[in-house]
Amino acid sequence: MGKKYLIFLIIVAIGIISVAGYIFFRPLAEEIIEDPMLREIKTLGKILVGTEATYPPMESIDEAGNFVGMDIGIAQEIAFDIGVEAEFRNIVWDEIFNTLLNGEVDMLISAITITPERAEKMAFSDPYFNAGQIIVTTLDKVNEIKGTQNLAGKKLGVQIETTSEIEAQKYTDPDLVIPFENNDLAKDELLKGEIDAIIIDYPAAAGMVSREETLRIVGEPFTQEFYGIAVRKEEKVLLEEINKTIRRLKRENIIEEMEKKWLTE
Repeated sequence: MGKKYLIFLIIVAIGIISVAGYIFFRPLAEEIIEDPMLREIKTLGKILVGTEATYPPMESIDEAGNFVGMDIGIAQEIAFDIGVEAEFRNIVWDEIFNTLLNGEVDMLISAITITPERAEKMAFSDPYFNAGQIIVTTLDKVNEIKGTQNLAGKKLGVQIETTSEIEAQKYTDPDLVIPFENNDLAKDELLKGEIDAIIIDYPAAAGMVSREETLRIVGEPFTQEFYGIAVRKEEKVLLEEINKTIRRLKRENIIEEMEKKWLTE
């Protein structure tokens, strides 16, 4: 009887420890997904990512229809760390912020410069890339346009409602700043001679010039601008998950490797 009683006590003790462990650790486990947004993402098994995929090398769509670029890679790393897939939505630039605010996507990554005005409406991640504005012009104008000091009276193409548009208005008559829905349209007009130059983020300039033999980058970046990932202001838990990934990518030098891959190759 003594031996059986001892076994019984051991079984009871194990049971008590198991229940106590469950009660103790259950709140910790549930804390990870108690946030409604994060729980929904995990339940669906995907995070909805908004981007304007006409901005290589940061984001574009390849011939096979796949989203590619540095921003795409970062979004995929975020999804991986959360434990879900990244599902990308291609959104025209002038609708992209409303799409986030209306809840149609969970986050935006699209070479978005962090500005005070934007930060009033949405929350931004830690900066993940420093990109300045630069000038792109045609080969036959490189001796005429060497920097911002040569832009007065010039017709400048920009992507609508971007920091490029704001900067361009500082160097020429605002009536000579021509907004386009995307930089590909601005590039087409530059190649046709309808505008004199494009003001554009450096990464996008590098991608544009690499594909067009008659285009050149002139001068050095004349601003310092930081890209960030945008979420709705109330999504603090999701933002922290995003920041965890950005910090990991910086710590492991993955951001640096991505820059080399997409901006220099």
